[in-house]
Order: sequence, then C-alpha cells, then structure tokens
Amino acid sequence: MNNNELITRDTVPEAARSVAEKAGTPEGREMFLRADKDAILPLCRALHDDPALKYNFLSDITAVDLYKQEPRFEIVYRMYSIPDGRRLWIKTAVPTGEEVETVTSVWKNADWLEREVYDMFGARFTNHPDLRRILMPANWIGHPLRKDHPLGNEEVQFTINKDDIVPQTAFLNEHFEGMDFAEYVERGDEINTFYGAANMRKYEQEGRIVLNMGPQHPSTHGVLRVILALEGETIIDADQDIGYIHTGIEKTAESLIYQQALTLTDRMDYVAPLMNNFAYVLPIEKLLGVEIPPRGQFLRVMLNELSRIGSHLIWLGTHALELGAVSIFLYGFRDREILLDIFELLSGQRMMTSWINVGGLRDDIPEGFTDLVRYFLDVFPSRLDDYHALLTKNPIWLERTKGIGYLSREDALNYGVSGPILRATGLAWDVRKVWPYSAYEEFEFDIPTGENSDVYDRYLVRMEEIRQSLRIVEQALSKLPEGNYRIEDYKIVLPPRQRLDVSMEALIHHFLVPTHGFFVPAGDAYVSTESPRGEMGFYIVSDGGTKPYRMRMRSPSFSTLQSLPLMSKGHLVADVVAILGSVDMIMGEVDR
Repeated sequence: MNNNELITRDTVPEAARSVAEKAGTPEGREMFLRADKDAILPLCRALHDDPALKYNFLSDITAVDLYKQEPRFEIVYRMYSIPDGRRLWIKTAVPTGEEVETVTSVWKNADWLEREVYDMFGARFTNHPDLRRILMPANWIGHPLRKDHPLGNEEVQFTINKDDIVPQTAFLNEHFEGMDFAEYVERGDEINTFYGAANMRKYEQEGRIVLNMGPQHPSTHGVLRVILALEGETIIDADQDIGYIHTGIEKTAESLIYQQALTLTDRMDYVAPLMNNFAYVLPIEKLLGVEIPPRGQFLRVMLNELSRIGSHLIWLGTHALELGAVSIFLYGFRDREILLDIFELLSGQRMMTSWINVGGLRDDIPEGFTDLVRYFLDVFPSRLDDYHALLTKNPIWLERTKGIGYLSREDALNYGVSGPILRATGLAWDVRKVWPYSAYEEFEFDIPTGENSDVYDRYLVRMEEIRQSLRIVEQALSKLPEGNYRIEDYKIVLPPRQRLDVSMEALIHHFLVPTHGFFVPAGDAYVSTESPRGEMGFYIVSDGGTKPYRMRMRSPSFSTLQSLPLMSKGHLVADVVAILGSVDMIMGEVDR
C-alpha cells in the first residue's frame, strides 16, 4: 500500500502490515497516510495496539478548512512510536455536516484535541465523551477558524447558522429548559460558569464539596480555573476550565504575511519567546527549501538554550514562591536579569525580541555580546549550586514535593505529556536528540531523567536541564563559526543596510520584503522542537501565497494540563499548588 492510496475500513489490516514492513527502513521514520473517515478509529487502534507498530503517543489532532471545497474539512492526526522514534501522519476528509469517530478510546489526550477541533471548526466526533467548547465561551456564535468566520476586528453582519447553534445549546437546554437563543446569549456569564464545570455537577448532587480554584492568575502561569471535587480535604476528582486568555493568534496569523505573523509567536509562550520564533520559522524554511548558514544555526541554538535557562529560572522562582520559599524567587529573578540584559543588548527588547527570523537572524550579534554571555557562564554555575543547597535537601521542600503528583509513564504517554514531566518518569525522550533540528546534533549534552515521577523528580530534572543548557551554550560560544548569520536571498530576508545606497535592487527588496512578503511554495510542514515544557512545533499550511493559509501551534502545556486530574486525585487541596508548579504550564500557549 502506497502513501497516496486511500485506506478504507476494509483495508486497515493491510495498511497496518504495510506500515509494519517499513518500520525499520528510512521511509518508515516518517510516514504519511490518507484514510477514509470511517477507517480512522480502527486504523488508529491498529497503529497503537500492534506490537510491531507501537504508535503510543498522540502528538496532535488539528484541522484545515478547505473553504469552498467539498469535503470541506481535512482532519490531521500526528502520532509517534516512542519506543522506535518514528512519526506518522494521517489525513482524512470530512464533508460538511458529517462526523468522524472519536479516538479517545485509543489515546486519552484526544479528548481536548477533538474538543478544540469542534470548537474552532465545528467538525464533530461521534461518541466523544464530552464534546463541548473548550477555548471559546459557551454562547459564542460560529466556529472561529472557519475561513468564513470574521476576524473580530471587522464590523460585519453575518447570519446565524442554525446548525452552529443547536449543537451548542443542546447540552444547556438539558439544564435550562425552555431557554431560547436570545436568553442564551443574554445569560452568557452564568451559562459559561455552569458549562465550564459541567462534569463536576454530579458531585454536588451526591453532596460532595465542589471547590473552584480560580479563575485567577497564579504567578506567571496565566489565568486558569481548576474545579475540585472533595471528600473532606481529599481530592476525588478535578477538571479544568481554560480559554480565559484565548486571543485568536492562529486566526490572526492567516491575515498577516509570514514576517508579521512571527511577532504573534512571542506572545504564546511568553517566558521563552525566542523558542517560539525558532519553532515557527523552521517549517516555513522547510517549505522554502533554504539552509541556514552554520553561524546562524549556532547562534540560534545558543539563544534557545539561554531562553530555556531563563524559562526554568522563572519556573523555579515562582514554583518555590508558591510553596513558601521566597528567597529562591528573588535569586532566580536576579539571575534571569542577566539573560534579559543579553537579549536587550542583542535586540533592544528584553522579552519579545522576534529576533529569529525566516532565513536566519534579524542581525548578527553586537559587540560585547559574547563577553556578557561569558560572564553569565562564569557566575551562574555556583549560583545553581546555591539553589540546590537551599532546596534539594530542605525538609520542608521534600515534604511538599516528594510523593506528590505521581504520574506513571504509561499515563504520561497516553495523555500526550512530553518534556521534563515525561522524562521524570524515567524515559529519556528529548526532541533535540530524537529528531535533531538546527545544529543540535553537533552538541554534546545529556538527557536527565527521574525515577519516581513526582513533583520532586520534575524539580530535579529541570535543575539538571539548566546545567546541560549551560554546556550547550559553552560549546556554541567556543565553536561559533565565522561567516554569514542568515541566507543571502534578499527576496526572503532584508538586504544589508549598507547596500541600500549602492543597489536599486536592494532598495526595492528593502520595501517589498516587509510590506508584500515572500511566496512560500504550496504544501504543509511541521517541525518539532524541544521547548522548556516539551514538544512544541508549528504546523504550517501554505497555498502558495505570502500568508499562512493555516498556522497551528502544537502546545506542550495544552496536552500536559489534561493529566492534572490524574496527578491530583487522592491529594489535598494544598498539593494542587505544588502539582501545578511542577507542570509549569504557560496559559498563553494553552489558550493561544
């Protein structure tokens, strides 16, 4: 069976055998399949359950609106065989008004992913256990990522489609009998509060306590509402209500040229913005077929690892503060200031630099940059030792973190958990090693892992990751190549400023590149990267124009946050604070 052949329900066994036969070949490293929508569930089950395949990690489910075509929607599934380091894509066409079978019985994290596809596109999943909106308010009209849905900054009068309303109100009518749509819109706040805690109402009926944690802004994480069902002070169940800081970034990107959309990525994971820039440009460069010069590659790696350290310092400081260790918070932000000084020297911006661009970097490193990086490498290791001295054997810290928030490796994979939390289960899975990008294959570093998969182990893993990032920055600095820091195709990157006075062509490109943009060949691409929170990547669909037809961020926090109820059950309310700190979610990338 070839990659272009449509897999039907009857040909699923043949397709699975074909994939298994290619498993040990270079072609089997990354495969692409097309399947009939009725074949999705049996195909996914075969890929997951077959011991010769072992696709045990669902990375993402998303959709593309092929507007004015029929079938209108293309649902895209991406999964990994973690044991064998293989990746597989499945695409299926879904006509307007038709449904595709849910795969929540195969991977648990399909729950939120399918809810998001429903929320954003209106595509429905048969037998989904809880198909409600997840990012938009319950009384929102329409599905925002459809091409015919207005951006939001336009004054429009659009007709309410009954098909868009009825599925959204059916659940609510069970609880607000006789409510018409006008009242449904009018009572939006009340309905949204009820809607977000729908799964927890049964505990109130049983006489259990249902407690809201939030919505609030817990330190740098963002706005999150956690709903807890309690027996006394012990948690028996939990749910989350997200979407409070949804800004429609993926929708907005469709209206901007590629360079302009880059600035949106800074606002997703807002404590490691450079890593978002990096993840965003890689699939675009893949579609363009450009190769970044070695100097640009090394500088990108250096900036990414400095960003990782800065992100982990924020995590450490706020995590410790949430558990009462105030001094660590002050020390962590003191050391992060040096990193912000480095970014400011580079770009003039301390956080939202937008410095990693398509084709390389916005500019080369300035005078004094390497000296400041060297200073950080000299002073910080001893300060990292100080953090360990304050926390690692501190009896209060041990009491609040050891044995708290256990997550088995099997559950972590089932919920799509990646990054430090997955590595704390003892699995050495790091995208930089498994799927090397940029120049990471040229650097020596270790992958820290844990043993007990609790809050304490996640702390130890991240602390060691900081040390490994220091190793990578040291190597990048000592082996930094000479030469160009970006490509020399001035239809993609801005020409050097000194050429503007001597070249009319350079002057033309100086205006065209930032205003009109560049054309990206039609197609789609995804490149995964290792962010401070796990696998982060951007799925870019191009129609051959200067703007992304579809931009999708694979958010590690989005998948990981689904496992919070599993980690919280049996613990006390106070332990949820420690568990949330160990998750280190950033709601900007959860809600987008």
